[in-house]
Amino acid sequence: MAEITLTKKQLEKIKNDMYEQVEMLTDGEINAIAQKVNKAFNIPFLNEEKEFIVFGKVIKWVDRKLYKLLPNEYYELVKDSSDGISKEEAIKIEERLTPLINNVVNMPILTEKQEEKLIGLVLGLIIKAMIKGCKLEEVPPGA
Repeated sequence: MAEITLTKKQLEKIKNDMYEQVEMLTDGEINAIAQKVNKAFNIPFLNEEKEFIVFGKVIKWVDRKLYKLLPNEYYELVKDSSDGISKEEAIKIEERLTPLINNVVNMPILTEKQEEKLIGLVLGLIIKAMIKGCKLEEVPPGA
């Protein structure tokens, strides 16, 4: 078997992935996910506008955690519908990631079950976009 080595360009990309870039999702993707989560989840005691901002923050936080946990070769599949994982693989990844992320999220206004549901919604939308033939939608932010 031939020995494989990394090129200078590949090594530079690895350095960028590990030390410079910290997130994958665009503002439009965060906005689109937040709109979907907003329809499915309610945070007590907050009006819709504040609730929507909280969802954006949670999505951004999950994005940064996913960027650290998943190799970019997987995570960047959310942007490319021509390549991707199977539905079965998506389910396995979601099952593994949800408890990992839920263990470090603490929103005192939500119960553990509610946190798990919120994180599951966000992760579900992101991971479904990794399935072959799918990708994340974008909703440009308003003025």
